[in-house]
Amino acid sequence: MKSAYRIAVAAGFAALLATPALAQKSKDTLRLPIEDPFSSFDSYLYPNDEVGDFVRNMYSNLIAYDEHTGKYVPDLAKAWRRIDPTTLEFDLREDVTFHSGNKFTSDDVKYMFDYLKDPASKIRFPQRYTWVKEVEILGPYKLRIVTNGVYATDMSTIAYRIFQYDSKIHKQNPENFGRVSASGSGPFKMVSLDRNAGNVVERFDGFFGSPYRRAPIKRIHAIPMADEQTQIAQLLTGGLDVLRNVTGDNARELAGKPNIKITAAGSKQLIYILLDAQGRSANKVFTDERVRKAFTMAIDRAMIIKTFVAGGELAEQPAGICFKSTVACAPTTQPIAYDPAAAKKLLAEAGHPDGVDITLSVYNPINDIAIALSGELRKVGFRASVEPLPTSVYVKKRDDGGMTAFMATYPTGAQPTLDNLLDLFFVGNRDYWKDPVIAEAMKEGAMVQDEVARGKIYARALDQVNQKAYIYPFSELPIVYAHTSEVRIEANPLTTGERRIGDYFWN
Repeated sequence: MKSAYRIAVAAGFAALLATPALAQKSKDTLRLPIEDPFSSFDSYLYPNDEVGDFVRNMYSNLIAYDEHTGKYVPDLAKAWRRIDPTTLEFDLREDVTFHSGNKFTSDDVKYMFDYLKDPASKIRFPQRYTWVKEVEILGPYKLRIVTNGVYATDMSTIAYRIFQYDSKIHKQNPENFGRVSASGSGPFKMVSLDRNAGNVVERFDGFFGSPYRRAPIKRIHAIPMADEQTQIAQLLTGGLDVLRNVTGDNARELAGKPNIKITAAGSKQLIYILLDAQGRSANKVFTDERVRKAFTMAIDRAMIIKTFVAGGELAEQPAGICFKSTVACAPTTQPIAYDPAAAKKLLAEAGHPDGVDITLSVYNPINDIAIALSGELRKVGFRASVEPLPTSVYVKKRDDGGMTAFMATYPTGAQPTLDNLLDLFFVGNRDYWKDPVIAEAMKEGAMVQDEVARGKIYARALDQVNQKAYIYPFSELPIVYAHTSEVRIEANPLTTGERRIGDYFWN
């Protein structure tokens, strides 16, 4: 009934709208909403999931990783070789032009690496780039990358994390590059970025060509529109062509509407819940291991996924804070199992026989799932108030130590290695645990390039997370699209989970 009511509200709202826009196939412009508005096409400064959907089609990397075959493939580099454990050599393409018209050369690569490892650069996650010692230019289209020591994921980081910007443009104004003058060499280029009117990218006719990246639709217009009912109304009246991350209830209702199609796909997007074991937040309740375990035992994961996670039938239920396909993900334990009776007993043993009050902060797009989960928590004594937050707010609150319990998502496909996930949770201000077992496993594993051996080392960290109930690896969040019948969404040529703006086609 709730979903039917939502669709009815949306339909009623649609009737109040101005004359709806016509479908944009004739104008070769696909319109989609932005749930979490962003102000820059620069994922170094603004590492948001929706930003990533765009930048991976606007910029290029030296190499790419084909997740379907498990092999590295050419992008800006046409060939490469490992000279020794700390030196990689690359031969670059000679026919690449940036969106600005500037030619791509070795100088651009050196500039990019120097910028990323410069302590003065105001980037997020600077620790991702400190492994680079220097870039040696051997010629206009040949270079070497020298590392500070053996770094287990050097190739993976280059393939997933080093987006190549137009250095001549970027150096003029690094902090505003992604807002006013973004220039890359990918199949889409920036046209405009406006918090009210939306963000527009367009096919770059000078793209050097790649079998792995494409721009089948000429123009993508992303419109800020966080409200779900407004999105549905616009889809039904022709104001939008695609909705992303549709809830399960709404997907079922929309599937019966004329000219509307539903497409679901795996995503390798991890839904997780972190608990403040260190007591950084005002509420110290989760410093008690018994309370953390009780929280985990209260969650009927299978039921919530089946009932409230859109596309839940496709969702992997991870054994740790990573997926089976994540490189070096090999936990030997499982998260603490659902057991509401034992949860109540543990709460009482911890001195809370009448329950406890907590705030469950949640990344806004998965608010519906958090509300369902809070109902399960209340059954055992956790009186959870759900606090939905946009990215800009939750990042600051998390880093300031303001989270007691936090439910969010992370696109593990952004770099599908466990090293990346461990860095996300256990480095700097994001670390709510400061566990020496985890720290030692991370330090040791980072020196091992063999993936199987590294996985055995990292298992110590994954098992510690499960046994201490630090982070609950709740579920994969499949991507569920609602779109007009004019649109077709195809599998990405590189990734096994994500869909990007280059994967939209007109029928």
